Amino acid sequence: MSSAELTLHNITSRRTLYLVFATLTLLVLGLIYAWSIFAGPIGSAFTDYQPYLPQVFQISMFSFCLSALVGAQIVKRQSAKLSIIIAAVLMAVGFICTARFTGEGIWALFLFYGVFTGSGCGIAYNAIISLVNPWFPDRIGLASGIMMMGFGISSLVFGSLATVLFGLVEWTTVFLIIAATAFVVLLLLALIVRPAPGDIGARLGVTATAAGVGESPTQQRFLMKTKVFWVFWIWGILIVAAGLTLIGTSKQGAEALALDESVFVGFSAILVGLVSTMNGLSRIFNGALFDKIGLVPVMMLSSVVCFFCALGLSVSLALGIGPLYIASAILIALPYGSAPVLSAAFARQRYGAKNFASNLSIITCCIAIAAALNIVLVTVLGSPAGDNGPLIYGILAGLVVLSFVGTLVFRGLYKNDLATIKEELA
Repeated sequence: MSSAELTLHNITSRRTLYLVFATLTLLVLGLIYAWSIFAGPIGSAFTDYQPYLPQVFQISMFSFCLSALVGAQIVKRQSAKLSIIIAAVLMAVGFICTARFTGEGIWALFLFYGVFTGSGCGIAYNAIISLVNPWFPDRIGLASGIMMMGFGISSLVFGSLATVLFGLVEWTTVFLIIAATAFVVLLLLALIVRPAPGDIGARLGVTATAAGVGESPTQQRFLMKTKVFWVFWIWGILIVAAGLTLIGTSKQGAEALALDESVFVGFSAILVGLVSTMNGLSRIFNGALFDKIGLVPVMMLSSVVCFFCALGLSVSLALGIGPLYIASAILIALPYGSAPVLSAAFARQRYGAKNFASNLSIITCCIAIAAALNIVLVTVLGSPAGDNGPLIYGILAGLVVLSFVGTLVFRGLYKNDLATIKEELA
């Protein structure tokens, strides 16, 4: 059925199907966040790799962002389908070669898990969001949040399954299973999902301004030439940096506080799942909140919550307060989960639909800068789960204060931009 023949009922059914399938696919891709679980058996098998394992996760995040830029160009010049197929190959090669060559040296983890797997994930993430998000001009935030929920809770669903499998078979076998699963799921998505019709907003009765699909002169400006982008980008870097630090070492931090002994055996792995759950649920929450109260209030709320959580992590590690660490670790996923949802919503609302894939990939690069910041902190001060953990999280808490100040600047710039766009589209 062509897009011109789609009725309102067919649009509703089709976009619901696409949303469900995209969420399930992102659930598989979100395994990249399960690194703290993967690091356990790998570190046990290769003890001399232990000091470098946190950097593997940060490299994967860095590759995730840079590859999204490449993927956006493939979407623009070719198709989202081709991007997803390329991502399927990269993911499969990444996991297979990680299993096969890790024994050759730490470089194999950096290259195959960090670069190949991270790049495949980044290309697929951008392509899927760019392909499915335009089907929901009336629920930009909620649709983005639901899809990204799958990405966020993957560590709980598949990470927990991987933990069980690690007890039954070699970790290399688990990686081969993941490679096959990711490859098949991504290929199925590429075959099933189709682009949204260009006039879907009109068919759903959504105004161009509300949907962020207008083509006003202000929206067509290259985003890196607008002040509002840079302020939002800095906010994203600071919020994501705090979240990435915890997510990459949550299991190790719990072990450093001996939570497996003081709470119950295996709790450190459970904590990874709890953080993953909050990360996933927060994306729906933040997306719905965006649709309800707008972008700026959600940004401010995220900054406040992130500050208290980073401070809580610092104090808990300094004083050995397990309950405070648990609460702070779980809750910091709430502001962290807001960043990808608000990035998609901001890109669509402020810059329209025409260059959504490219704009989203550029905004998402805040994760790369945040990952680079983490690599510097870890290189200079050591693991966040180590002796300098309180200092690292204290530094991050101070940086998050700057993110709140940034939202005050952002509020005026964004208000003026939206007013201008409204006038141009009138």
